[in-house]
Amino acid sequence: MDEYLTLLRRTLKRLEQAVFDLDTPPRDLAALSRRLLEVSREIERLEGKDGASGPSVAVEVEDDGFDEEAV
Repeated sequence: MDEYLTLLRRTLKRLEQAVFDLDTPPRDLAALSRRLLEVSREIERLEGKDGASGPSVAVEVEDDGFDEEAV
């Protein structure tokens, strides 16, 4: 289980980098953001199941407005 949590945390970190990188293509943000939330919730669920306490790792992500010029 510890290896799985470590993998999830590494995945979360990588997803955060991609989501908040200004060079990430806008078309990829929705899928990356969705996956970021899924991984965050899975970590939270597993840590809560094991009785670990600590701050929530869930991240709320807001979409920027759509810009036709950027496409």
